[in-house]
Amino acid sequence: MNIPEFYQQIITSPGSATLSVLSKDGSIQSTLVWPDYDGQFIKLNMLSGSPKEESIRREGRATILVSHRTNENLYISIRCELESIESEGALAHLDKITQRNMGVRSWYGEVEPADSESMSRRVIVYLKPVRIYHT
Repeated sequence: MNIPEFYQQIITSPGSATLSVLSKDGSIQSTLVWPDYDGQFIKLNMLSGSPKEESIRREGRATILVSHRTNENLYISIRCELESIESEGALAHLDKITQRNMGVRSWYGEVEPADSESMSRRVIVYLKPVRIYHT
């Protein structure tokens, strides 16, 4: 699914997006995430075993809603299917999106204490866009 260039820029600009997934009880679980896009997949970085990671893994689908940072009337809603969940490269990806969104070089050591890195297992969730709605 091709995401128009203008909306690719909205997805990869600083700021958060809303991730919505179905929770175990069937209710909608929404949370803020920092989305990334590699030209094929929406990439989300999260803790392995977190409720949102478990919900995406179980359901195999999610929706991402991203609005323009200065004009919220411009938005894109992307329905996605789970492609994969990978641990390889997750810390480097976390540092990339931390730098973009917070202006600091790394998550561990600058946002969270450096010693908490060894206790957390990060993953990248790769979501394949299957339906797009935008203004």
